[in-house]
Amino acid sequence: MRERAKYNVPPLIDGALAPVIAREVSRKSKPVVAYLGPERSFTWEAAAAVFPHSERVPCASITDVFREVERGAADYGVVPFINSLEGPVGETVDALAVYSARIIAMYEIRIVLCMARKGTPRVVYTHPHAAAQARRVLSTLGAEVVYTPSTSKAVEEFERCGEGCAVIASPRALERYADKVCGVEDGESYTRFAVLSSRAEGAGERVALVFAVPNVAGALYRALGPIARRGINMTLIYSRPTRLSPWDYFFLAELESSEGLDGAVREMAECTTMLKVVGRYNIIRL
Repeated sequence: MRERAKYNVPPLIDGALAPVIAREVSRKSKPVVAYLGPERSFTWEAAAAVFPHSERVPCASITDVFREVERGAADYGVVPFINSLEGPVGETVDALAVYSARIIAMYEIRIVLCMARKGTPRVVYTHPHAAAQARRVLSTLGAEVVYTPSTSKAVEEFERCGEGCAVIASPRALERYADKVCGVEDGESYTRFAVLSSRAEGAGERVALVFAVPNVAGALYRALGPIARRGINMTLIYSRPTRLSPWDYFFLAELESSEGLDGAVREMAECTTMLKVVGRYNIIRL
């Protein structure tokens, strides 16, 4: 059996030294890292930056990354978490609610989108989040948008098509195309990528919770009361359908770590039907 990584993930240390320490730990432990692939996706770029000396394993979906981490086939996982233009990634939020893998670090990178085309496009291949970040250019093309699991997968589809197609993807995924146009995103865009582990405990400036409340008046107000009373800053709240029944939702909340947070979480548990701490982490900007 392959020896497991002996080192905790280094991005728990904040500041400029975190990427340096990450490289050293990655070199010594050679962890297996699952990521949303194929190669040259934005998530691949994030995984390579965080774990440059790792064995990186591409997965076909975000859910598959969580499964690989949970079953122990990967030491860590890297998945997109939230984009500054488009918001949280729904599949990541859903998986956090279901699987045991937790966020132990968060890396933020600038997102630049490029477009390559063959003739006049009738079809554009891209990922749904990339399409949402490039609405303006897509509206000018008037072409059908075909969604793919990742931007690098979109490039594979583009390479197989004949004339009359285009693709929106990362500069790395399209580096062989000299006539690509970059900067087609609607505005300055950043994506945060979550580092997942089912074995290591995270720590840091942010805590992420997933919770559900009874479907009665004032339930969400009461659940969030312990946070407000302690003056804890909430940096994100997002609702998602539970898929258990129509119009039934759970919530993702991100809080700033502060004194009294653990007590607030315990008090929240008394007002919720489900509450799960899904991450403790620092945000490192690459």
